[in-house]
Amino acid sequence: MEEGTTKKYVGVPGMNSICKSLCLEDGVVARFGVTVGKMDWLQNGSSWSLTSLDGKDLGNFDYVVATDKNVASHKFSGLTGRPPPLDLSVFPNLSTMFQDIPVRPCFALMLAFSEPLAMVPVQGFSFYNSDSLSWAFCDSSKPGRVCLPPNRGSAFPAISIGGDDKCVWDKSMKLAVCGDFCTSPSVEGAVVSGMTGASKILGCLNFPSGL
Repeated sequence: MEEGTTKKYVGVPGMNSICKSLCLEDGVVARFGVTVGKMDWLQNGSSWSLTSLDGKDLGNFDYVVATDKNVASHKFSGLTGRPPPLDLSVFPNLSTMFQDIPVRPCFALMLAFSEPLAMVPVQGFSFYNSDSLSWAFCDSSKPGRVCLPPNRGSAFPAISIGGDDKCVWDKSMKLAVCGDFCTSPSVEGAVVSGMTGASKILGCLNFPSGL
């Protein structure tokens, strides 16, 4: 085992505290329980018109940031019975990139013990050169919690479509596509991709990005 000193950052009291804090920023309007069913590019106005899955007009927007890899996938149709929100015929350069992004299933094993494992000298460790194991961590060592939320499984993207750009950016269409599928399959990868997309938009608005 090789000991490292890499810092790990978590939200307090929970991971969703990060998003909750961002929603409280000035000028931020958050809508929950709303699924965007259609994204129309208005060439005359150089803006986007968004419509919810139930047909409600969500308004017009100068820029759009999409963070779901199914925004242009047939998997969206399988879940909703409707076409994907983003019509790739309008974005031929993105079509090949977005079709059928492969994923690798991820399973989490949670173990609970009656007493702290004092014999384990570390709070977490990562596995290298393993196709099956990724990392292990003592969740009760995180500030403000003593148990792991029941997120028992997921699927991570098997490829990165963003390359060195860390996001998919179409300046002429004012569209940024961000997510872990653009960088690396991790929360950190998703954050880096999102910050990169924000930097692209701020650059168009002549605001300093701070990145």
